[in-house]
Amino acid sequence: MAHAPSTGHQEQHGLTPRQYIMLGLALTLITIVELWVSYSGMARSVLITVLVVLSAVKFAAVVAFFMHLRFENSLMTKFFVGSFLLAVAILFALLGLFWGDLQPARIALEAVSGH
Repeated sequence: MAHAPSTGHQEQHGLTPRQYIMLGLALTLITIVELWVSYSGMARSVLITVLVVLSAVKFAAVVAFFMHLRFENSLMTKFFVGSFLLAVAILFALLGLFWGDLQPARIALEAVSGH
């Protein structure tokens, strides 16, 4: 059984150990910023926006590098992104559908507590 001659060139699929460490440090730094922001006392709408953006950055980094999506065929990336967007759309549709069910309970709870 003959093997193809080795050209000495190996395709790297993924990151080097140093790049993984740098990525881990970046994710740790983002987590520290998230904790600082959550205890900063800023307005609730700004707080939620900042935390969602930071979480989205971490999510994208983990999916791209640790799940190796960045190194896969573009069809796999399109399939993942399409499925993710469909899940987000379903989440927002369900929130819109049932949001009214949550409001009367909150109003009744506020009336009972006196706020």
